[in-house]
Amino acid sequence: MSQHIEPKRFVEILKPVVDQCARASTIFYGRVADVGKEADMRLSGAKAQQASTVLTALDCALQDILLSVVLQYFPWVRCIAEETTPLRRRFSPNRSEYAVIVDPIDGTLHFRNGDGPYHVSIGLAHRGVMLAAVVARPTEAKIFTAVRGSGAWVHAPGASPRRLLLPAEPGTRLAFISSKARAYQALARPELEPFEHPIGAALVLTRLAEGAICAYLTRQVEVYDVGPPSLIAEEAGARCFLRNGRSPRYGRRRMFAYYMAAAAPGPAAKLRAMLRCAPTGD
Repeated sequence: MSQHIEPKRFVEILKPVVDQCARASTIFYGRVADVGKEADMRLSGAKAQQASTVLTALDCALQDILLSVVLQYFPWVRCIAEETTPLRRRFSPNRSEYAVIVDPIDGTLHFRNGDGPYHVSIGLAHRGVMLAAVVARPTEAKIFTAVRGSGAWVHAPGASPRRLLLPAEPGTRLAFISSKARAYQALARPELEPFEHPIGAALVLTRLAEGAICAYLTRQVEVYDVGPPSLIAEEAGARCFLRNGRSPRYGRRRMFAYYMAAAAPGPAAKLRAMLRCAPTGD
């Protein structure tokens, strides 16, 4: 039987570490070399494949800093992390019901170029259900936290933590429909106003939680991209779901063929209707 982890304690331990990683990363924003990695040929479209090749030394360094703290406090958990680093391999033998999910820099392309937001993301799942999340947006000095059942919060320097609560009716029609799902952008109009840049699942889901957008549709997205920020969005009042309408499970490393989120029932219904009208060849 797995040892128990209190989600609130997980956030208390990891939040200051994420904060320090986020602050340190800004020194290298737009000033770091791309060491590169092999393209993910499973992805649809040349742009998505090209983005998958971007890797900086900071991705690996931040991941192992975060995992060093996880190893200190929770050495028996499983680990789902983007980069292949020495500390990620330390967790390989573990068979816990708990999994720590890490995306050290979500939006590495923007981080390398210095042309858009990026995020540092870590979360805790139990049997595939997200329990806790800490997600930083260093370009705005924001940290988002969530514990399942206790709400989502945004923390900024010099201000008290602010709870994120979405209104019953969205105040915007903006919808992020990724380049990998570009064929659906025409179907979204006129009810929604689709856009596809800047990229990053953590960016989209935290902006959804902030009320800046009302819907999200992407394809071929990894668990570590959407796991932690999904809890921020859900605890703010949004819903994340797959093509079959079910809630995503984050218990193992996998790629979701379709992934959606909506701030209210109206946008959610629109997304489901769009998926029923799948473009030819989809």
